[in-house]
Amino acid sequence: MSREDLLGNLSVGVAQGPIRQIAWAQLRPAPWQPRRIFHREALLALARSVRQEGVRHNLIVRPDPQQPGHYEIIAGERRWRASDPEVSLALNLTLDEAATLIGTPPPTLPCLVLPLNDQDARRLSAVENLQREDLDPVDEALYRLFLIQDIFNLPPVSGREVSGLAQTLGRQLHSIRNHPDNFSTEAERLQQLFGALGTMTWESYATNHLPLLQLPDELLEQVRIGRLAGRSALLIHRQKDPELRRSLMDAAGAGASFQELSRLVDQAQGQVWKGLAADVRRRLGARSLDRLDEAKRARVVKLLEGLDQELQ
Repeated sequence: MSREDLLGNLSVGVAQGPIRQIAWAQLRPAPWQPRRIFHREALLALARSVRQEGVRHNLIVRPDPQQPGHYEIIAGERRWRASDPEVSLALNLTLDEAATLIGTPPPTLPCLVLPLNDQDARRLSAVENLQREDLDPVDEALYRLFLIQDIFNLPPVSGREVSGLAQTLGRQLHSIRNHPDNFSTEAERLQQLFGALGTMTWESYATNHLPLLQLPDELLEQVRIGRLAGRSALLIHRQKDPELRRSLMDAAGAGASFQELSRLVDQAQGQVWKGLAADVRRRLGARSLDRLDEAKRARVVKLLEGLDQELQ
């Protein structure tokens, strides 16, 4: 499945649609777009570029259904923000930083204008944004969710409803994984979709990425800005004890890995053996035993024989 396959009938419009020059003030991000984190230094560098060279790549927009004469941004929000005439205020630049903005912002931006309904707008936005390399894990999970909505013919939802949709869709995906014979068509379409997108399987998405969309705002924000790994955030979220959650957040802030956080949870629950068993399982294998000298390998084998007897 190619990019054109992902876009379906939208690919013709993207390739042949009209390009118009539109004033900055007539554009706005679509309200259903994820609340994106734009890194300050990268946005400042882009602001310098557009003032010297202009906007070199078209934005993709649609007529604003709520405000005639205006347009919703489907793809290209970074370029729009970098072209802001008041970018110095938006980024809270110092005087020295503002002095590096040589030239004036472009009066208009080149836009590919497409007459899209909500569902097509989300699909096009998802496909275009998933091509970017600087996408944070939360946005990536959300854009993939937009595409899965098409497979299940689910109606578009607002930002506040995403958590509930993720929970519902998560249950559906787990049912497909556990009973593939009953959902062969859906499983095949999911496999095609994620095969085209790359980087992960739909099963991995259902387990490790879709649940991110159900995180509370304080954890979601930490994942977005890269201070907390997705798995670590989910582990913290699952803990009911507020004191334990605070301890885990402090440890994560100090750089603790997911394995180290898991061990802290085991200790708090009186199950230290879980972490120990995981460490042994990770280290134990034919290659690991091959690398040991003969005397040490003999001692390990003896311990394994005793352990095997205890577990019978």
